[in-house]
Amino acid sequence: MKIKTILAFIIIIVSPFAYSQNKDLEWINVNAIPLGSVKNFSFLDSELNNNTIIGLGEASHGTHEFHILKTEIIKHLITNNNYKLIGFELTQFNIISINDYLQKGNGNLKMLMEKLMLYNTQEIFNLFQWLKEYNQNQPADKKVILFGFDSEDFWHDPLTRDKNMAEIIIEAQKRDTSKAIIWGHNVHIAKDKTMAEVEAMGGYLKQKLKDRYYALGFDTYKGNVNVIAEGKITKHSFESGSDTFSGLFSKAKDSQFFLSFNPNKANPFAQNKNKITNIYSVWTNDRALPILPGSDFDSIIFVRETTASLILK
Repeated sequence: MKIKTILAFIIIIVSPFAYSQNKDLEWINVNAIPLGSVKNFSFLDSELNNNTIIGLGEASHGTHEFHILKTEIIKHLITNNNYKLIGFELTQFNIISINDYLQKGNGNLKMLMEKLMLYNTQEIFNLFQWLKEYNQNQPADKKVILFGFDSEDFWHDPLTRDKNMAEIIIEAQKRDTSKAIIWGHNVHIAKDKTMAEVEAMGGYLKQKLKDRYYALGFDTYKGNVNVIAEGKITKHSFESGSDTFSGLFSKAKDSQFFLSFNPNKANPFAQNKNKITNIYSVWTNDRALPILPGSDFDSIIFVRETTASLILK
């Protein structure tokens, strides 16, 4: 009798959680847009009706699939939506010569990328080559411009770094009066304080631009990733907790998908805080941070299993 009572008590406790998770998973499977081998991002057009700046996040700087997907998004936005500015979470010092290469073909791209560390990858090399070839067929006022929004001067004070980066992005967008794409870590792209507990770069952009700033986060459940250790690139494997958003997303029918948290559509994640995968430039024991879907990110791209980026040889 005691065993039956204990089992009944466990069922009462667990069942509501299991039911809730099943309902959330059902909503994901109905509303997620699968991303198969052919990447068509035309569905973003309706998401970005009023957009001036879109932030493309990443759960890590060293993930192959994130680099590939972001490259395809950038190509789509440039060729179909008139985006002409691309900002990277890098110093302008490291970007200025690469932008010169994109504009005029000056220099050797592999050599120009040597100091980019986790962004010195084959995937980003291919993106820059594509941008150079695109620019060759454009008049001067239609060419894509690359810029860096970080600075070594910001690194001594993490509390003001994001504000300074946001100001650089806003000034670049004002100067060139073009729609902009910014490439950085989820922690910086996020629109609210949930992840970092302080105002992120995306939060400052939201204050300035309101709904004209759109944040697209990237998440994964398990795989391999490149990080920096003692000035060198090293590879680590990881797996997120099953009780996180990442764990829930991993159970969806599609292994790669886009999920919008459009405020005009009811979703079960509104005001529901949980964690997604978070891997910094260096390896840490804690590899998850909380988010509020819809508040921190307008949408998420999820890839169930990811691999380390391909360091440029």
